[in-house]
Amino acid sequence: MINKDTLLYGSFSDNPGNNGCIFFNDAFQKYNINAIYKSFYSDNIEKTIDAAKHLNFSGFALSKPLKESVMDYLDEYDGPLLDIKACNTVLIKDGKLHGYNTDWLGVYNFFKTKNLKHINIIGFGGFGKAVVYALNELNISHNIYHRNEIDNIDNVENQYFINATPVKIKSEKNTIFDCRPNTVVGHEISKLQAIEQFKIYTGLNYV
Repeated sequence: MINKDTLLYGSFSDNPGNNGCIFFNDAFQKYNINAIYKSFYSDNIEKTIDAAKHLNFSGFALSKPLKESVMDYLDEYDGPLLDIKACNTVLIKDGKLHGYNTDWLGVYNFFKTKNLKHINIIGFGGFGKAVVYALNELNISHNIYHRNEIDNIDNVENQYFINATPVKIKSEKNTIFDCRPNTVVGHEISKLQAIEQFKIYTGLNYV
């Protein structure tokens, strides 16, 4: 039952989806937490923060194009943000914004059992930076292909690529891990990072 004590969480993006809504609302119900989660459109970080504070959000997630611009508004942040410089998770506590990046943990947990030695990364935006951090933690070497170099990926063959862009990318000669949220790989990584967000929001381990 939604009431005056219901906690409010959400996500902000210029392309809002349903993955977070499904995961978090199911998780809140599973753990009997009086909270709701909804995705919203936004392309302006200042207005996003004003709205979240005004509506008394307890926390929120960020996607393109807000992950990097939010860095200037955080009051506190966890260690990896110093290297990644892109924040996808904000906890609001006592009016202060506490920033985290759980994208890298989703990527880390997805690839830690793949036994890969080298992966190419396509894109170096907020998510791409988290991928780099995760691969460094896994001791997986990598090259970065910027979006204007996409046409060059088939200059090599039998290699692995991570698509860290919002666009569909195909290859005739290589294996692509497509991390867009509407793909199989992207959905799995999204769930793995959402599990980490759930712990930040609630203090509980999602099992």
